[in-house]
Amino acid sequence: MMAFPRNRAHLAGTKTRSVGVPAQQGATIVGAFIANGQRHPSRQAMKRCPDDRSTTGEWEAITWGEYVVAATQIAGGLAEFGVDPGQRVAILSANRIEWHLADLGTLLNGSVTVPIYPTSSPAQVAYILGHAEVAVCFVDTHAQLGKVLEVRDELPALERVVLADGARRAGDSFVINFDELRGVGADRLVRDPAAVDKRSRRVQPDDAATVVYTSGTSGPPKGVEISHANIMWSLRCVASVYDIGEGERFLSFLPLSHIAERMVSDFMPVAVAGETWFARSLTTVAEDLPACRPTAFVGVPRVWEKLREGIEDHVRTQALPIRAAVAHYVTLGLRRVTAEQDGTPQTRYAIALYEVLDRTIGATIRRQLGLDLAHVLVTAAAPIHPDLIRWFHAIGLPLLQMYGQTEGCGAGTGNHADHMRIGTVGSALPGISVRTADDGEILIKGGNVCLGYVNDPKGTAALIDADGWMHTEDTGAFDADGSLRIVGRKKDLIITAAGQNIAPQDIENDLRNLPLVSEAIVVGESRKYLAALLTLDPEKLTRWAQQHHKLGELESLAADPDLLAEIQTGIDQIDVKRSHAEGIRKFRVLAHDLTAEAGERTPTMKVKRTVVYEHYAEIIDDLYAGG
Repeated sequence: MMAFPRNRAHLAGTKTRSVGVPAQQGATIVGAFIANGQRHPSRQAMKRCPDDRSTTGEWEAITWGEYVVAATQIAGGLAEFGVDPGQRVAILSANRIEWHLADLGTLLNGSVTVPIYPTSSPAQVAYILGHAEVAVCFVDTHAQLGKVLEVRDELPALERVVLADGARRAGDSFVINFDELRGVGADRLVRDPAAVDKRSRRVQPDDAATVVYTSGTSGPPKGVEISHANIMWSLRCVASVYDIGEGERFLSFLPLSHIAERMVSDFMPVAVAGETWFARSLTTVAEDLPACRPTAFVGVPRVWEKLREGIEDHVRTQALPIRAAVAHYVTLGLRRVTAEQDGTPQTRYAIALYEVLDRTIGATIRRQLGLDLAHVLVTAAAPIHPDLIRWFHAIGLPLLQMYGQTEGCGAGTGNHADHMRIGTVGSALPGISVRTADDGEILIKGGNVCLGYVNDPKGTAALIDADGWMHTEDTGAFDADGSLRIVGRKKDLIITAAGQNIAPQDIENDLRNLPLVSEAIVVGESRKYLAALLTLDPEKLTRWAQQHHKLGELESLAADPDLLAEIQTGIDQIDVKRSHAEGIRKFRVLAHDLTAEAGERTPTMKVKRTVVYEHYAEIIDDLYAGG
């Protein structure tokens, strides 16, 4: 198989980065963190965008020395308030510097961090705080504080809340300000300078570092207990494969409650003395990327879709010659990708022309995206359509798909520059064993596999068998070259009335790749044929309406005959590629998108199928009315 070239521009301007330096600073994340403060006290560790950036144009920075001092004060404050090693401390906050300070301060104290999605409802917050028996909870805003106070009476173990933004209520010792906690810790360290050092030195690799709650697509979320050894082992594994070295720069924007973002922008910078920039929000990532210019970047499929759409929208505003040149460049790039994947040669003329356009048009696009210095680009956490990966490869940004679970620290298999097969999640990462069971379930074994589920011995036994294999509940198959293809979730398998077993994931992925579709849910359990529920992308729908001179609200446009005919044409093209049993016979466009607020999505935006089936039962029945 031909290897994809690395981004040729990625090393320009990265003077502080040492290529190939592995993450080997300590046996625990605490050990690596302390080492950074000792070795690189003046090096920048984190940067955030101040509210007045439009005036100053500068991002505020905190050095590794300042980071360690602040986290040590947090640890001292927790110790002063009676939080013992092994006790659990929650963080209910958006991505920000204080999130990392709370996390590392907790770990320095020998305690265990429990992240909670900031989009969680009060009931969800209560479940996690109660199930994990959390002693202290960090929150960033009064809105998040309100969620905790609403359920306070249900949480006998919760002793204190630490508020990052704003003043606490006078006379309420239950709530303390973030800076107050640091002050309490600083005073403790004056009285007992070795207080934190004693606790941090006792942290062992096999100790729990964090409890990460799964998104709970079916039933309540489970608390995945992950050790320091799990984290450090996984970081070394990923760093070796993707050449992650000292001084890497990362942009933090996905929820830190998710294992992927936690490993990438929280723990990996600690392991390699890297630098984390905090995007202002998920909606500003496209604007913050050019400011940060990360050297390593991980995104979910929706983020990659938005980045492509941004480039395509910008190109549409250019003069015709520029539009034609970009289109020709992308076409040549796609042909190059196909040739490299198939192992077929290209003409010298095609190669030379592409390289000329890549040095001009391609370089401009990469710079506009803010990815011109990125030497590793990864998509993870959800299925992505191969055509989207091909598009990024075509513009000189080799997008690599990884696969893993929270229970395995987010790492299991991955494509890499020297072994790339689009449409697969790559091969097993170094030190990890991956195989499939008789029923196709993917099994994983390695130092990345978690300790188990908190307060759930039965669930833990089902997760990790007697031989140490972790059961993922995903099904897959290996290609001849050892690359793994994901078929779907075992529990999502659809069995039709004719007894056909159909995995809906690939079909839904194709449907989501249609120009107007934002989400697709295939139905057909015990039915004679498959059907689909679709939602539409509002921005694309608005553009379609303008192009077709259609008037009316977006909800009414969703039932427009011309639009439905266009979608049907796309479905017909998808059906041609599949067996008769896998064809979509009917579909219905929902008038609105699926939401987490309605319980139809998890905090990570995964679809809760059982909830969707329940909410749209009448529509589903109508799809099968009259056979």
